[in-house]
Amino acid sequence: MSRIFFWGQFLERMSLESLAKNQVDRLNEVGRLVSNFNNVFDLAQLLEKILASARALTKCEAGTIYLARAGRLVFAQSQNDYLDRIVNDPSDLPFFNRDIEINRSTLAGYVALERRPLTINDTSSIHPEAPYQHFTGFDSESSYVCQAIMTLPLSTSGSDPLGVLQLINPLGDDGLLTCFSDEDERILTFFGDFAAQAIEKSLTMGSAITHNVEIISSQDPLETRAHATRVATIATAIYDHWSKKHGVKEETRLRALNLLPLAAMLHDVGKIYVPKRVLTKPGRLDPKERILMENHVIAGAKMYGDAFTPLDEIIRSIILDHHERWDGQGYPGRAAGSDEMPKLIQGKKGEEISLFGRIVAVADVYDALSNYRTYKKAFDQTLALQIIEQESGRHFDPQVVESFMAIKPQLNRIKAQYPDPPLEEMTQKIEKDRARDAEEQKEETGEN
Repeated sequence: MSRIFFWGQFLERMSLESLAKNQVDRLNEVGRLVSNFNNVFDLAQLLEKILASARALTKCEAGTIYLARAGRLVFAQSQNDYLDRIVNDPSDLPFFNRDIEINRSTLAGYVALERRPLTINDTSSIHPEAPYQHFTGFDSESSYVCQAIMTLPLSTSGSDPLGVLQLINPLGDDGLLTCFSDEDERILTFFGDFAAQAIEKSLTMGSAITHNVEIISSQDPLETRAHATRVATIATAIYDHWSKKHGVKEETRLRALNLLPLAAMLHDVGKIYVPKRVLTKPGRLDPKERILMENHVIAGAKMYGDAFTPLDEIIRSIILDHHERWDGQGYPGRAAGSDEMPKLIQGKKGEEISLFGRIVAVADVYDALSNYRTYKKAFDQTLALQIIEQESGRHFDPQVVESFMAIKPQLNRIKAQYPDPPLEEMTQKIEKDRARDAEEQKEETGEN
């Protein structure tokens, strides 16, 4: 997207003659920042970039992006330099995994509904009869005072708001709290238009991925969206550490960090072709059932047989390789035989397995160990980590395990951020599915 286009959009709001040099510089900076959003597909990474960029433009100490979901505003991304210095675990913050109702009583709700920016340089001076008020509950819980707040809508031409961008406590060159200017609001409104377009594109792609994950979950209730998201998040964190340690070029690294979170969510997409009775069987699988189960990697990879994009290529490599083992004892190896029942031969070994397949293998096994399955209870984290370490050099790439252990402090946060549905709810669904399958089998065999 060219700078000329940015100028054309902006001239609708400001007169070119009125622009001082510092304003031109800031506009050029906006153009540079938003151009980086175009190729970011992963929503979490995109929101992090957007918020960091908006804060840089206004020198703000903190900020939040809310996304609108089911009539509520969800804290989708929060950054706070002050709290980062005093809080070890982000999940301890009061706004972690929280949301607020969309109504005009809060600053964020008011802006989402009115679709216009609102700047308050002293939240304590808001008139008591104003339609909105600053909610001080989060300030009290975190011991952080939000004194100056700029709140901007994130919306496109659609009828519903995508969310809200909130910037908190701008700092002067001396590091002391200052005020937002009128120019700040105009610049950030311009910035917000492009941010909203990028978010909408990411949400659209994410919706397609999520739809496929939900189809998998309809086959296997334990293959939840939360499981897929946890595996993808853990895998991305592993790669982030591994790529830095191995000196991967920054351009390559960032491209992979953009695509991996989406691709890893579909690691088990082939399970939609596995009979439900096999997926939810409480005991050990017999040899024929084992072949049906292992065939999900072949079936899933065939869905991406014609890999047209880099994302498709990564998805296919993950599907094929995440059940391979470092010692060559995994599957499917180089499958042969008919499409219906492939003959599984010697598995791939060592670096024959794709890097992303090796990484997702660790993330997937760890998450399966740490959570309930029909054949086992959830293991505590200590035991799950011990098993991963013990399998280093056998099941798993030792260097990938090393990077996994390095991101251990993030694991509890990831689990808290993406919890499964209640266990009772999942087990009830499994029992209903089994009962329905049994009835269908009776009807097929003509039993009364």
